[in-house]
Amino acid sequence: MPESVTNRAMLKQFLFFIVVIVSLLLIMSLLLSSEAHGQVTWREGRHEHSDDLRGDRDCNERLQERAEKMYLKDRDHLSVSRLTGDFELGEEQAQDGHLVVSDGDATIAGKVAGTVLVICGNVKLRETAVIEGDVVCIGGHIDRERGSHVTGDQIEASPRSLSTETRTRRDWSRSWKSYRRRYAPSFEGKLHYNRVDGSFLGISLPQRYTDNAGIEVFGFGGYAFAGKNWQYQVGGEAYIGEDWRSLVGLEAHDYTASEDEWVIPEDENSLAAWLINEDFRDYFRRDGFSAYFSQSLSDNAKLTAGYRRDKLLSLPNETDWSLFVNRKQFRVNPLINDGRLASYFAQGVWDTRNHKTHPDRGWRIQIEAEFSRPDLKSAYAFDRVLVDLRRYQPLGAGRNFDLRLRAGSARGFLPEQFLFDLGGISTLPGYRFKAFTGDRMVLGSVEYRLDAGRSRLREVPLLGELNLILFADAGLAWFAQDRSTLSAAFDFLTFDKLKTDVGIGVSDEDGRVRLNFAKRTDKAGEDVLISFRLNRSF
Repeated sequence: MPESVTNRAMLKQFLFFIVVIVSLLLIMSLLLSSEAHGQVTWREGRHEHSDDLRGDRDCNERLQERAEKMYLKDRDHLSVSRLTGDFELGEEQAQDGHLVVSDGDATIAGKVAGTVLVICGNVKLRETAVIEGDVVCIGGHIDRERGSHVTGDQIEASPRSLSTETRTRRDWSRSWKSYRRRYAPSFEGKLHYNRVDGSFLGISLPQRYTDNAGIEVFGFGGYAFAGKNWQYQVGGEAYIGEDWRSLVGLEAHDYTASEDEWVIPEDENSLAAWLINEDFRDYFRRDGFSAYFSQSLSDNAKLTAGYRRDKLLSLPNETDWSLFVNRKQFRVNPLINDGRLASYFAQGVWDTRNHKTHPDRGWRIQIEAEFSRPDLKSAYAFDRVLVDLRRYQPLGAGRNFDLRLRAGSARGFLPEQFLFDLGGISTLPGYRFKAFTGDRMVLGSVEYRLDAGRSRLREVPLLGELNLILFADAGLAWFAQDRSTLSAAFDFLTFDKLKTDVGIGVSDEDGRVRLNFAKRTDKAGEDVLISFRLNRSF
């Protein structure tokens, strides 16, 4: 094809892509411009001032220590911000971690990614408040406006309830639950369903790291009924420190593995397989062990390095059953390059997101590398590197801009099970599932999320309870002719070769349950693809 024709096609595709995105953003921004200040305020609960308890307060450091120990200690390791006197968190502000306010009132209109604990004061939750934890008020009252969101419990207590002499039955119950969560083994049920295991039923013991130093035992075990095999992982870790934790671990395993965890979580995939005969993961058996060292550099950063040795085996389909769709069969689980893998691996993670599953601010950067050589007594010879960068940026009340950049490359011959796939959910939703495969991969995704409840659409039935999402994706996976270096073959990539799509979605408040409509932009006449998700794409 003449170069001039190729350039014109590339320019046409680029201009079309830009015009579609800009037009959608302008239209939706005008339509959904915020008018929240004109809304009528609805309130729930008590509206009177709670001065009746003020004369009964004994606000001191010991009371605060007891309150934090009772209500914060059993939480995950989040940062704690301690303030004295009246405090107000604005609508467009966010607090990462627990918030403790003493000897003053707390007025919350923004988001708190943890528990709000107010001692010797009152709590006022505005309609825009989002609390991802409990709201606890010691010696005061909680006044909550309609529309505010609290993930955990609402607790009002007297300062005397924290005294060991006058503790109520409810207080002792909470302390016992806290003790049990910290020190007793916390076994959890483990259940999933897919086309190679069928129904899997077992138990797991996760890591908890409840002290500054100690030994953690973890793992899982269970039975795959269609695969007719027992699976397990058992390991131990010795660690010291909290924010700067150093850790050494060793584990052994024999289980069904997948490289598609980043595409869809296990619970959502199991539900799709069980209900509608759709399995969005590919699988292989991993039987072996690993030893590793991990060093936390802060609350947000961690480095891990280790050695693994596994036997990797292909797995066939073992079931085609689903509850509602039995007229079609599952996709054939692809064969892998069976063999003995011995490799060194490393991973670096920097994560400042305010929530792990539905964040609206912060960074997450993850870099992974794996190196396998025959001199390690491995059947494979390759290097593999994967980079994943994500940014969640609030743009004002009810608006968010999210970005993901993901790239992967390899040197040498990359086994089938470690190749990069793009297409379908979480990657390029305007294309068929896993439409592109290779040992090189680039992917870029953007989402613009708008809360319809804070816009002119709030009065439309049902629509005012949803988020509207505009998204666009561009990426490609391909095989390199030159595999001698990790950077080789990226000069092949030009914009006209990228596969692109745009779309619109509606979701719940957290953006997890969502309905997407996506269309590819590099080729005319293609159908709009519809997908329903129970988790965010990223």
